[in-house]
Amino acid sequence: MVKLPEKMNKYCPNCGKHVTMSVKQEKAARRKGGMTAMARREKRSRRGYGNLGRFSKRPVTQTKMASKTSRKVDLRLTCPDCGKKWVLSYPRTKRVEFVK
Repeated sequence: MVKLPEKMNKYCPNCGKHVTMSVKQEKAARRKGGMTAMARREKRSRRGYGNLGRFSKRPVTQTKMASKTSRKVDLRLTCPDCGKKWVLSYPRTKRVEFVK
């Protein structure tokens, strides 16, 4: 478990100065983002009939893959002056706790 402060002194590229920003954890669903280029290409190739080429292999089941014990954490920083928000990536941890 990692303990992080609720407020961090970080540089805001929009304001051009260091300010004390509020920090909160980004939701896991947001981290994933949209479809990757490979996923779009696979979806496009699945439309017709016939061999799917490199996408025709059966996917590996979840039981065969080793599941990871931790997740990467994204922190949402908010500038109090300009209100600009952005995401700061944090290394792998099991849990994040915010302290005052």
